Amino acid sequence: MLEYAEFLTLYPSNVTQEHVQELRDAGWTDADIIDIVHITAYFNYMVRIADGLGIELQAGRGWEEAKEKLAFKDETTSKSFGTITSVPPESVPAR
Repeated sequence: MLEYAEFLTLYPSNVTQEHVQELRDAGWTDADIIDIVHITAYFNYMVRIADGLGIELQAGRGWEEAKEKLAFKDETTSKSFGTITSVPPESVPAR
C-alpha cells in the first residue's frame, strides 16, 4: 500500500488498473483503495499549497530530530527561491 501511495505521488498519470488490482489481491477492499487515493491526494495537495506559498516548518517543534531518522534525509534539499518579479503593467487587463 505504501509503495502504491508513493507511486501515486510520484507518477500519478502512470497508475493503471493493474496497480489497483494488486491492492485488491493484497486484501484491500475498493473502499480501502478509495481512502488510500483520497488521503494520498489530499496530503500531496496540501504539500503543494505549502510549497507554492513558500511556507517553512517552524523550528523547535520536534521535526528536526525526526528528520535525522529518515533514510532519505541526505536526499532532501532546502528550498531556495529566486527573486519574484512583479507583473509588467502592460500584462494587467484594464478594468
